[in-house]
Amino acid sequence: MIQIKQASYVDLRYLIDNFGIDLVLDEQFFHEWQHDLPELTDLDKQLLDKVKAGYVNLLNYPPLLEDVVRMAIVDPILFIGDFYLSPFYVKAEESVDIAEQKRRCNY
Repeated sequence: MIQIKQASYVDLRYLIDNFGIDLVLDEQFFHEWQHDLPELTDLDKQLLDKVKAGYVNLLNYPPLLEDVVRMAIVDPILFIGDFYLSPFYVKAEESVDIAEQKRRCNY
């Protein structure tokens, strides 16, 4: 029998408990992604190891919310990879305000 569960009720802990997902730390797991890459400096490796340790730490305290993942993982990787330097630039999303006009009840 198929069980349907809303995505809002599924988190990493649920997937680990119900599907046996494991964290894989084997550096050869995605070996095809590791060809023809520039060499990393020792400093780059140290910084990336810190980002990785921070990510693993976050996995232990779900939920992984978007802002936390961005601050702890994405932003440091972009910085280490020089994606904030020319010829790249970062552009933020434009804010969108949503307003609802309240109806007035005349009884």
